[in-house]
Amino acid sequence: MEISDLFDRFGGYVSLAALAGVLLLVPLYLSQRRDVHRLRAWMAREPDHPTADVAASEVLLDRAETELEQLLGTPEPEPETGETSAATRVTHERPALERVTMERAALAPHPRWRRFVAVATRPRVLVSVALGALVLAVGGIFVSEALLEDNSGREHRTHAGALSPGDITVAVLNGTSVGGLAGRVGSDVDSAGFDLGVVTSTAPGLAKTKLLYADGQKQAAQKVAKKLGVDSDRVQPLDRESRRLANGADVVVIAGEDRAS
Repeated sequence: MEISDLFDRFGGYVSLAALAGVLLLVPLYLSQRRDVHRLRAWMAREPDHPTADVAASEVLLDRAETELEQLLGTPEPEPETGETSAATRVTHERPALERVTMERAALAPHPRWRRFVAVATRPRVLVSVALGALVLAVGGIFVSEALLEDNSGREHRTHAGALSPGDITVAVLNGTSVGGLAGRVGSDVDSAGFDLGVVTSTAPGLAKTKLLYADGQKQAAQKVAKKLGVDSDRVQPLDRESRRLANGADVVVIAGEDRAS
């Protein structure tokens, strides 16, 4: 299997994974949209909930202080050394309320982050991000495939001239009814330095000699065609029947009537 075939298969897997990711984002988008609508409705329905919560906390603290005073007795008031604000006095007298207030302030998001989260979690933004990721994935597949094909073609152009005839296995088939033609063409192939493979006959009636090449062996077939004097337009990919007769050869020469003369 060639690298391009592996890459095509890998690209298909990546596309399926991207599509599956988008499909998985759809229920998340619907769920988040429902939750956002619920939160907005709750905020519109109870805009004074934080104030009421603090008031309820103060009531509970007042009740607790009253119960403690009943159990322990009323403490003597401390002498005041200066004026203090009501808020400072309340927080000093009620450390639990002060702690709750500080915790609420610490947990409250920063205004900038609040705006960013509000924009980033919008359904339209989430869908746009998912579609953008899918487009980038598909575009990356096509760009990588184009680069791979370009590098593969450049490699073939670079090493085509350095291809050794001895590394090319050539099978010879007789495509005519002329006896011994495959053997004579096989002798020419062997004399040119190629590795001679199967020499046999196929269906007769071929007028002009043609060359067939296996996957990735087009450059080798062009080299054989140049040695045997076969036109480049007679160089074609290997078909199923010729592949069966060639027995794993890189290039197959099917001798025609023109070779018999």
